[in-house]
Amino acid sequence: MKVMLVPNLQLGTRLLGPTTDATANRALYQRYANRLQAELGIGFQVYVDTSDGYELLHAAPNDHETTWLTAAAVFAALTPELRQQHHCLPLTDDQILLKATTTIVQQLKQPQQNAPEN
Repeated sequence: MKVMLVPNLQLGTRLLGPTTDATANRALYQRYANRLQAELGIGFQVYVDTSDGYELLHAAPNDHETTWLTAAAVFAALTPELRQQHHCLPLTDDQILLKATTTIVQQLKQPQQNAPEN
């Protein structure tokens, strides 16, 4: 399973994310990604999106092999249709800063409950 962490979403001149600094956001999420990859182990590939949300906005719909973990501000800005088409989960700023992965690991290791029903 592919796990994409989306720290930023560029909307025109506005940048949504934990901070207004895209580079700092990516650094925080890279640190979190390293911890998450170590806890998930084999069978998961964890990446940090460097496209400022472009990849998520243009991803193929109904891709059940990818889970998108987004900053809370990014998740709030996504349309209900986009959240329905993709498996998106929000990450709080506290989860990122404290590298709290337990809840997310549990959710990712139970894909049958997370997959949208068609």
